[in-house]
Amino acid sequence: MDRPWPPEKINFMNSTTPELWKTLISPHGPHKGVRVENSEVYWKVEEGDWIVGTSRVDSPSEEKVIEFLKDEPEKEVSWRRLASVEDVPTLKIMPAFPNRPVVVRPEYPYTLIPGERVNIFVGVPVSFCLQTPNGLTLLEETVHPLSNTWFGLPTDGELCYAMRTLARREGENLDFGPARVICPMRIRNQSKEKMTFERMCLRVQYLSIYLTENKRLCSNESSVVVRSDESWSRVAFASKAPAMMLKPTLLVQGKEDAKGTFLIKALTEGKGLFQ
Repeated sequence: MDRPWPPEKINFMNSTTPELWKTLISPHGPHKGVRVENSEVYWKVEEGDWIVGTSRVDSPSEEKVIEFLKDEPEKEVSWRRLASVEDVPTLKIMPAFPNRPVVVRPEYPYTLIPGERVNIFVGVPVSFCLQTPNGLTLLEETVHPLSNTWFGLPTDGELCYAMRTLARREGENLDFGPARVICPMRIRNQSKEKMTFERMCLRVQYLSIYLTENKRLCSNESSVVVRSDESWSRVAFASKAPAMMLKPTLLVQGKEDAKGTFLIKALTEGKGLFQ
């Protein structure tokens, strides 16, 4: 039996996350950098140029935190020049999806009987971007390292990123943290046979990123329909943010046009290569 969709609005715990996304950095601002969970990005101006460095937290914490840093890094950081301050007077902080599809596992392998539907939430880690005021990306750094995997047959598949975080079935009190995008998926078995899957491929290039009033990130919904026992599915993408999110505002438009229905591989059994 299907559960109601969309679920009730998702109420996150009170957040102390600072206003990060779309924040403008100026040469004389009070902050020297920002920590986004286990990644740190620092910036400074030398000889009229923006100089930026990145590093990983030495002792990764399970704490889901975003905070601005007011001090210079105490450890060694690899610096790089981005642009001149004359040409780029401010830098804008923005999120981005990974540059390839991501493959995620539900908590348990799923079997759906004919006509059954399941609703799943995926928390995709963002990349931290520094952009010019007109939207040109000068730096893109992944918050969490992603490993490679192959989705599909060895002779007919694609290189993707593997997600370590499991997908979630429930929408109530859902919180992947401020550095992940909540991506809802609706999967329906419209074939005459039962279907089983344990890996899902999420085409993030068709997804936009929205910011809720709780300072959390979400995307438009992916809808997967299986109509036969073949490996192809009909996949469509909603044009707006999910109804259960509180007052979402568009941050980043999807890279590719999500209009229409796509006949692509979206579900599979077994492990992929490289995993």
